[in-house]
Amino acid sequence: MPDATLLPAVVSALGGVIGALSALGGVTLTNRAAARKEEREARRRREEQREQQRDEACANLLGGARKLRLQIEVAAHRPWEDMNQRLAAIETQAALLGDLAARVAVLSPGPAATAARRLADATYEQASRAAQATKLTYDVEGQFLKGEMVGPLAFEELDASWEAFNRATSDREPSDQKALDPPPRS
Repeated sequence: MPDATLLPAVVSALGGVIGALSALGGVTLTNRAAARKEEREARRRREEQREQQRDEACANLLGGARKLRLQIEVAAHRPWEDMNQRLAAIETQAALLGDLAARVAVLSPGPAATAARRLADATYEQASRAAQATKLTYDVEGQFLKGEMVGPLAFEELDASWEAFNRATSDREPSDQKALDPPPRS
């Protein structure tokens, strides 16, 4: 027959072991829940950062296309003594827009990427037409004197591509888009 003093000691020891195991299990569950919560937060932050990058890339492409249009319109106003520099700036801007369109395509595959590539193509074409429409004047020694855009500068294709890209990337209601709409055509 077992000793009567031994039984309470065993029960007491088993109670302590069971209590320690349950506390350990509670800590493990708490740690697992905290790890899942941290993982969800990190995923949410990554998604927000990617969305911010996508929005920034889209805004840069839209703004860059407007800047190109303005550069061409200003260059077409009159003859300029620095027309060669103006044409170089227009070409540089068009090349930058190609890079921005590629960034948009990486961040937003699908319709937005297609619209971004079309907008970049339209900017390349607009810059090319501006260069073709420019008459440069040189002196007898071949020194550049001035330049003037003499051909028509139709912006319909560029404006349509801009609007299509804006629609493809905007998740706002149409009434909220007024700030992004291009200026009225003159």
